[in-house]
Amino acid sequence: MNTTGGDPLFRIHEAASAGQAVELHYTPTAADMAEALRARNRTPAGRRQRRPYLLLSVLGPVLVAVLMVQDGGTTPVTMGMSAGVLFGWAYLLFGHRLMARAFRGALEAAGDCGAVVDEHGVAVSGSGFSTRHQWSALGHYAETPAHFAVFSGDRQAIQVMVLPRRGLADPADADRLRAILDRHLTRV
Repeated sequence: MNTTGGDPLFRIHEAASAGQAVELHYTPTAADMAEALRARNRTPAGRRQRRPYLLLSVLGPVLVAVLMVQDGGTTPVTMGMSAGVLFGWAYLLFGHRLMARAFRGALEAAGDCGAVVDEHGVAVSGSGFSTRHQWSALGHYAETPAHFAVFSGDRQAIQVMVLPRRGLADPADADRLRAILDRHLTRV
């Protein structure tokens, strides 16, 4: 009797060895995470998260100018509002880099990682962790020149899985990976 056939990780590697899955081996970096977070801005959840900062960046200067004209110059209120506008612009331009830096410690602790993408979902493992996500828990993916980034289907969650192209054994695997992702997720 084969007792390993019921093990989900065994099935993942069995599918990979049969050519039905794509395997990646890589060491994640903060630059990988920054690029994935920038790509997340194209998802509906990412656009919704950025909307208040866009409004602040566009309408804030107008409101500050109107208040300065009414008050005849700068006041503590207009200075505070100007600082808020500057924060909004900084977040829009550099927010993905700042959030990626926050992940740096976790990325270093992950060490060398492996991922398997197959018809059942995405499995990622590294030093001390292993996670498996079925396609029903995922919603979108984005492709950048150096990465594939997979995002949660939850509107409130910021779940990002980065699959760097450098982790593919063969450049032709990028086409196979794209085909699997296209079958199960919405491309943004």
